[in-house]
Amino acid sequence: MMSARQLRRLDWPVVIAVLALVAFGWPFMRSASYRSGPEGHGYYTSSPGKQVVWIAVSVVAALVLLIPSYRTLANLSVFLYAGGLLLLIAVMWFGRVINGAKSWLILPGDVRLQPSELVKITTVVALAHVLASQQRIRRMGTVLSALLLAAVPAAMIAAQPDLGTALMFVPAAAAMIFVAGARLKHLAVLGGIALVLFPLAWLVMSHTQRSRITTWREQGRPLTRAERVGRFHHQIQSRVAIASGRLTGKGLGNGTQNRLNYLGFRNTDFVFAVICEEAGFLGANVIIVLYLLLAGAGLNIAGRCREPVGRLMAVGAAALLVGQAFVNVAMTAGLLPIVGITLPFVSYGGSSVLSSFLAVSLILNVGLRRPKVTFAREELGVGPPPRS
Repeated sequence: MMSARQLRRLDWPVVIAVLALVAFGWPFMRSASYRSGPEGHGYYTSSPGKQVVWIAVSVVAALVLLIPSYRTLANLSVFLYAGGLLLLIAVMWFGRVINGAKSWLILPGDVRLQPSELVKITTVVALAHVLASQQRIRRMGTVLSALLLAAVPAAMIAAQPDLGTALMFVPAAAAMIFVAGARLKHLAVLGGIALVLFPLAWLVMSHTQRSRITTWREQGRPLTRAERVGRFHHQIQSRVAIASGRLTGKGLGNGTQNRLNYLGFRNTDFVFAVICEEAGFLGANVIIVLYLLLAGAGLNIAGRCREPVGRLMAVGAAALLVGQAFVNVAMTAGLLPIVGITLPFVSYGGSSVLSSFLAVSLILNVGLRRPKVTFAREELGVGPPPRS
């Protein structure tokens, strides 16, 4: 159990950054969920109230995850990892297809759960445990074994097909392998292997996944009207929304691309475009700065932790959150292909919010219990000299 002394050591920069993201992003998520109806009557496509419930549930889950030490979580990592794989297998057999991906389990009360979001967290814990068992990664075989640990759930998620969530294993695993002490030549070999295997990955991708990549690659060429309203629609409307916001935006609820239904998936994948349109360049930078503060605070906790498993766990969780935010912002701006991924703490979606808060809980858990560095009295120069 946590003591009062540990609670006082809570890393408030992390907490403040997360609460600020939720508070600043929620009104825009609510605005993005509203759709104008006939004769001025509108309705919500997604319940903002349900999102508040999910945020409350996620906060409680994050507090519960703070109770056991991160060392205890690491010791249970085999069971957590296996449980995650079993959830993905359950999705294969009993999952429901939503938006073209069989990624959801429908629980009693019509509660939709996306297990792949939770598997990201269990995989980070398992990777931290495996990598921490090595004093320093010296052999390529160790790097490949750690990579395989992340590749198995990532491949299962990509087969759903959910390429966006599967890609989030890449920044987390790469950051953890690097911090664990992998040599640069090992990382270069991994990069070369990825390039060689890309043609094979292209062959096993679904038609939708390949179309998203080719659409991004061809975005600079002249388009026909059919292409503008077809496969290029989301990309074009997102960039129009971002550009039309200018410096200060059109005001909350006044975004034309948003309210006139030109922008698709606007309360999930493209909520950042809504923020840009309604809060402008300044509002967009508030979101980006908050993510940078969260990243800095998370890495600061990792840097102050002298225990490898804690340091790796904090780095992996921070890489998950910041990597996902970067990909979402980049795809919204047309800098990366549209892969269907949410903006942490801001987008609508219970499973996404839950996994984001659990990732933050891992970071705070390490911050609460990071071991102190102790020195002998002789090393500090305050004790008697050692006997000869």
